[in-house]
Amino acid sequence: MKQLQADIKNKNYKNIYVLYGPQSYNRKRYVKALVDLLLPENDEINLTSFYGKKIDIKEVYEISQTMPFLAEKRVIVLENTELFTKADEELVDLIENVPDSCCIIFSEEKIDSRLKQTKTAKSKGCVAEFGNPTEADLNDWVQKRLAKEHRQITRNALDLFLTRCGDDMWQVSNELEKVISYTFGKDGIRPEDVDAVMPPLPEDKIFGMIDSMIAGNREDMQRYYSDLLLLRSDPYGILALIEQQFRLMLHVREMDEEGISIKDMATALKMRDTRVKMALPAARKSSKINLERALLMCADTEERIKSGQIAQQVGLETLLVKLSDITNGRT
Repeated sequence: MKQLQADIKNKNYKNIYVLYGPQSYNRKRYVKALVDLLLPENDEINLTSFYGKKIDIKEVYEISQTMPFLAEKRVIVLENTELFTKADEELVDLIENVPDSCCIIFSEEKIDSRLKQTKTAKSKGCVAEFGNPTEADLNDWVQKRLAKEHRQITRNALDLFLTRCGDDMWQVSNELEKVISYTFGKDGIRPEDVDAVMPPLPEDKIFGMIDSMIAGNREDMQRYYSDLLLLRSDPYGILALIEQQFRLMLHVREMDEEGISIKDMATALKMRDTRVKMALPAARKSSKINLERALLMCADTEERIKSGQIAQQVGLETLLVKLSDITNGRT
């Protein structure tokens, strides 16, 4: 990524770029940045685009060898071709013989770094990975986007936004535009604004429901459970989320006892800092023994549902009562 950014900044372009990773939003941004810098504005004659798996490498090769028309460069963009997932000698030959008058840009979700074409692309050009952004990356991106609109956001509102928006940058961008539009004319963005635009995720309700269990508040637990049924009608899916949350709490409690920071916990668990922050208070209130018991009970309920011994909803609701008992010390 650093090489790609340096190439764009210094206008020191390579003839081959392979951009890859799950973040198609950022890949598209950088493909556009390269095209805009390599070609005059609105130059469609010297830009050729291919999309999908059915790519004729010979056709791409012939285009690459054709001199640009009244311009310094010809640019070829290939997206989601999967050409870097299996060996392809034709592709190797193409990469090795790109003339100085042409730049070929690949944008792929996955590549195999062991393949010859990938190694050749690295030696001849630039291979840049676009992985999922960290929470710090998202924080910085959101703040910069809001600064362009001369908007302010509270820390709590930003945390809530980052918790609900997920990792996909298309979704982050779209949800932020909704929040910006909703708060037009206001002096700042607050948690209630985010809540009005972005409905809670099922995972958020799970946090609330387990907090209610630990507090012994069955009325609130029932309310969260009802909300979950509205958000995700499948009781089996709710059971999976409950098990996932107790497992997270157990991991967080164990790492907290070892003095591991929230940031390092999030890195180890491959999740957002905010998710760890949300799980930590409940984890600290629960004993390791009870968290382990809760996981065993979840696994037992899952097995009984799978084997047909009990109906999904009956099994889940019975489990919730039992979990409420053990998490607040009644058993």
